[in-house]
Amino acid sequence: MTAIVSAQQRVVSGKVTSEDDGTGLPGVNVLVKGTTNGTITDVDGNYSISVSDGATLVFSFVGFESQEIAVGSRSSVDVSLSSDIKQLSEVVVTAAGIEAN
Repeated sequence: MTAIVSAQQRVVSGKVTSEDDGTGLPGVNVLVKGTTNGTITDVDGNYSISVSDGATLVFSFVGFESQEIAVGSRSSVDVSLSSDIKQLSEVVVTAAGIEAN
């Protein structure tokens, strides 16, 4: 006798906002911890991702503190990310120009 064991997949959706002003954050990375399954938020901060039972979602975005949230039995997970002032002060933007002779 062969037993087939499969994790139940379901879709979890939600919105990622800034704790500072409550606006939706576009481009936030949403990853199922321990996998390569991920997505990013749309222009309004909304996301939708397929997860297995027992999944933990990791939310990360430049300039904000990352958060890990256990999904549990929820089908909707909204997240508010707080600014990471230390990380912002470490970001350096450089530009280089090339001249043709």
